[in-house]
Amino acid sequence: MKYIIITLFALISSQTIWSQNEIFEKQASDIASSIDSISKAEKKALKKAITQIDKKLKKKEITEAEAEAKKKELAAYHADRINNAIATQEQRLQMLVKNRLNGTLELSDSESRNAFTRSFENINYYKDSVSGIKIEKRWTSQFVLALGVNTVINGNDDYYGDGFDTNPLGYGEVGATFKYRLKEDTNLWNLKFGFMSMMTDLTFNNDDDILVTNQDQTTIQDSGLNLRNTRLSYFNIGIPFFLELDFSKPKYDKKTDQTYLRSQEGFRMGIGGFAAYRILTRQWISYKEDGKRITEIQWDDFNTNKFTYGLSAYIGYKDFSVFVKYDINPIFKNNPVDINNLAVGLRVDFN
Repeated sequence: MKYIIITLFALISSQTIWSQNEIFEKQASDIASSIDSISKAEKKALKKAITQIDKKLKKKEITEAEAEAKKKELAAYHADRINNAIATQEQRLQMLVKNRLNGTLELSDSESRNAFTRSFENINYYKDSVSGIKIEKRWTSQFVLALGVNTVINGNDDYYGDGFDTNPLGYGEVGATFKYRLKEDTNLWNLKFGFMSMMTDLTFNNDDDILVTNQDQTTIQDSGLNLRNTRLSYFNIGIPFFLELDFSKPKYDKKTDQTYLRSQEGFRMGIGGFAAYRILTRQWISYKEDGKRITEIQWDDFNTNKFTYGLSAYIGYKDFSVFVKYDINPIFKNNPVDINNLAVGLRVDFN
């Protein structure tokens, strides 16, 4: 029994020592990486600032003497930032060594999170190596969710009988977008594109109507049944693209005297369009017969256009906006009367 206790104690001790070594190596590596990134970031910022000075000098907006003075001032400024930041990292390293000797090393909350979670947290931002402020990247991505009313334009023609009804929840959209800030120093001008799945439901003014195909044309006919629910649903995969104007004002950090950009913090508006391909079309028919509720799903393209394109726009505040989407090409390919979809609703861009 004594040997078992000694063995267990040795195993626990070795595990503790191994754990402390692993934490020490990781945190020491992080400090080394921070020092390296500080130097690179400040040198890059200095190079960029000098390039701007050279451009002004070339345009004769400043004199050579003024340019030289500004360059010396910038060099001293960035050198001080490097020295101050490295001094902070050296203090971290001294404390790390002290804690290692005392055996009191622990992982921080951010270090204990898994890499998968951290990668999503940092997808749109990077941390300034000196100030610690989260800086928004020029390329960002958003998760998009939209829900709205769907209606049919020109759908009350005699060819379509009683026509189509306005569906209050007839359009849904989910996907992801990628946004590129056209100018590095302002949020205003952005290009936005992405990948979307779009679901549209068409309903009828007459509850007992259904869609029927007659060779290469599609009509609305009375089913002869007492229908409870009928709708045509189709599913598209598409690519939206917008020019977005973002009126978010720059943020200011008093502690570091630093100005930085944050998108989707004010009013936004976008105008553009979309192109989509229809991959699924089906008609739902629900009715009662002999006291039983029966649901039929008819899988057919109903002569709908496989390729869809149109115009889209939105306007809103922060992550929320109101959108409008219009399909330029008609729903059905060969009908004598063209009808088009119009959707209006609420859109959320999770940045």
